[in-house]
Amino acid sequence: MRHPTLKPEPQRLGAAWWTRMAAVILLGATATWGTAQAQQSSFKIVKPTPGGIVVSPVITNIADGENVVVKWLGLTPPYTVQRKAAVAGGTWENVAGPTTDTTASVAKQGEAGFFRVLGGDPSYVGSDACAECHNTAPLQTHSGWLDTAHAKAFATLKNIGQEKNSSCLPCHTVGYGAGGYVDEATTPHLTNVQCENCHGPAGDHVTWASGSALDPKVLPLTTPSAMLCGGCHNGFHHPTYDEWKTAGHAEVIASVASGFMNTNIVSAQARMSSCGSCHSGAVRFQMLNAATKFTGNNRTNVAWPSGIEAAETSVTCVTCHDTHNTRVYTNVITGLIYTNQLRNPITSTNLFSYNTSGTFASQYDPNISICGQCHNARGASVNSNGRPPHHSPQYNIMLGGIGVTDAVAPKQGAHWKNPLQCVGCHTHGHNAEGATPNNPAYTGHGFRWTVQACQECHKNETGPLSATNLLATTQIEIQSLIAQTKGLLDVWATTKNTNSWAQLYGAFGWEYATPGQLSNPTGSSSIKGPTDGSGGSVNMQTQIPQAIREARYNLYLIEHDGSKGIHNAPYARYLLEVAQRKVNAELAK
Repeated sequence: MRHPTLKPEPQRLGAAWWTRMAAVILLGATATWGTAQAQQSSFKIVKPTPGGIVVSPVITNIADGENVVVKWLGLTPPYTVQRKAAVAGGTWENVAGPTTDTTASVAKQGEAGFFRVLGGDPSYVGSDACAECHNTAPLQTHSGWLDTAHAKAFATLKNIGQEKNSSCLPCHTVGYGAGGYVDEATTPHLTNVQCENCHGPAGDHVTWASGSALDPKVLPLTTPSAMLCGGCHNGFHHPTYDEWKTAGHAEVIASVASGFMNTNIVSAQARMSSCGSCHSGAVRFQMLNAATKFTGNNRTNVAWPSGIEAAETSVTCVTCHDTHNTRVYTNVITGLIYTNQLRNPITSTNLFSYNTSGTFASQYDPNISICGQCHNARGASVNSNGRPPHHSPQYNIMLGGIGVTDAVAPKQGAHWKNPLQCVGCHTHGHNAEGATPNNPAYTGHGFRWTVQACQECHKNETGPLSATNLLATTQIEIQSLIAQTKGLLDVWATTKNTNSWAQLYGAFGWEYATPGQLSNPTGSSSIKGPTDGSGGSVNMQTQIPQAIREARYNLYLIEHDGSKGIHNAPYARYLLEVAQRKVNAELAK
């Protein structure tokens, strides 16, 4: 079904044109739209919109029964529901409201019709009104915001002579075209990207009397949704949001999300505690809040989000970026001091492996790099038997500080010395100056490596030392070593495994209880490795020689690093060679 949207209908209010935004949806004989999540009573951002928060009501569901039940989300009551028979021609008829509710039951008239919901006029006040309360602890956000680029957004337009460009103003002012900014002379207090762009009109919040009933227009909106930022941080000249949508950060893995949504709240929160710190922006935000007031028990301190919010909120912009404050860091590689809005530094050299069986607050280290916070070995140990190391040891591999070593001294690559470490390769922006719709800029928020990033150091354009050739030859070599190591383990399992259960598991005899992707690339639940004692089973894993377990540990660290050696080629090569030496020693027995 299509859901046409009408243009806003302006009304003359005083000296300025204000806009009552309308939400429109078609009702047919069996028309329904939306999901259970969209029907929540709390406000929810449903699409990226220039300027941030959309103050207009947005219809989320129409149910066709004995009466027509219309549901919507909004920030500016009172609401009026209108209907007409067809979008083209005719007049809108008031059928419900004015009301502060976000649902209405309307008597049916015929088999089809169009509905829309009108909201009240937004009341924008500007950031100075917010500063009266939000400039002192614990609500000290206004003074931090003053140091951010958002607080200077209008000046960037003036610097290029575009301060009257209607295409630019929605993202550089407050509420332009929706009852807010008009021009610099009339509404100077609404220039720049301010509190109300992200939290909604604050007039009612400012005048709200403590103790009176709350409604959506009184409570400032707080959301970790990337769509909030995506309304402005998009387009060919800075397509940050579109790039982010292509990255793994934009999705909560389905199996993890289902755990967050478990109807057993204890099980759901246990899953949030173990996986949520890196797989859900909503969970991590609450964990960070709890870490500042840690008293020893992470589970009792965290104000866990709902299962829906945890499952629907991936690693969004505000997971990594602090919208209210700039931060000063010292680059541990170069010694240079820099300022940005990242929650953690760009570089670090301290080894870090977050153990999900422990508490977040007791392990959180704000000095670990922004990428290393999650892209670490997650407590991986050679003595773990249930499943291979998590798919996230990139930080540890880059630093060359994980895995089983032997008498031969390990070699290390130079990538950890990159002045920007992970960020230097994975968020390497380029083409900003010459961007066109057909040749857009790249901001780096797809988090994929680019040849341009490699060429910052590997400047040869051709030959074996060129970036493209080094990349290809390194990955081919490491993939070959991975295949060779797995092959040796398969040989041990099928020819040298003397355990009574050897025939039962065959080539899987060296694997973890839940085999990894090298033996089970499809992730089939029917493929099992030797049991680990869980569920009362015999612990066969302890009967696998230690050298074989050490070899598989090194193997999966490199496999799950995912770079095929690029993060630290000499160390990846070394760990695989150690693994092969250990398996060969077992084969020689």
